[in-house]
Amino acid sequence: MGAFKVVFDQTIPYIDPDYRSIYLNITGEASVSCADREGSESDVQFVQTMIIAAIQEQISKYSNEFVSHKDLPAKANVMGQTVAAELGARNITLNDFSITNIAPDEKSAERISQLEKTRAFAAMTPQEQMKAMEEANKKAQESLSQLSAEQRRQAEEQAKKIMEQQAAEMQKIMEQINQMKGAAAETTVAAGVSATTSAFKPAQPAVKRFCSNCGAPRGNGKFCSKCGKPL
Repeated sequence: MGAFKVVFDQTIPYIDPDYRSIYLNITGEASVSCADREGSESDVQFVQTMIIAAIQEQISKYSNEFVSHKDLPAKANVMGQTVAAELGARNITLNDFSITNIAPDEKSAERISQLEKTRAFAAMTPQEQMKAMEEANKKAQESLSQLSAEQRRQAEEQAKKIMEQQAAEMQKIMEQINQMKGAAAETTVAAGVSATTSAFKPAQPAVKRFCSNCGAPRGNGKFCSKCGKPL
């Protein structure tokens, strides 16, 4: 029987209830034993693939259940049980399992931090917002004053670029919102016009039937009631 360790490090997409689409970096290690595997490179890779697949399956369930990524570290034991079951189905025994890190990757962490700052700013009163902006501007000016002319120019260009990107993204979002509102309005108007047309559609006048010989009303019979000619 072979016994060996497996280290895993995987980035997995996750839908967080507070931050929507993010990526989680999950790292850890496991110790396994197997009667028909000695721990060769291919054995380690095989078990590593199974462990990652089992973790991804469990993470996907938590995502569908709207579990915050902040609560996932506390669920490491459940993930370990899922991994043990998957490996056990292949006659591989999980002797030890630990997850050393479950956290958003660098880009996701940066986006989360920005969202938290935006939410905190939005929750402030107008007076608090003004004060925060003044303090931020003061710190920015102090930082710029410590830079050389070239560094200041580069910093200003970078800040300008970031502001332009943010403005472009905001403009795109507003255009999408306006398009959605416009489509909804057109649908509502069209439905209203259709309903109005149906409600006020004039009734078609009944076609009058007359005898072609004498002009008397034809009635429902096969012969004219006045002149007796066939209708």
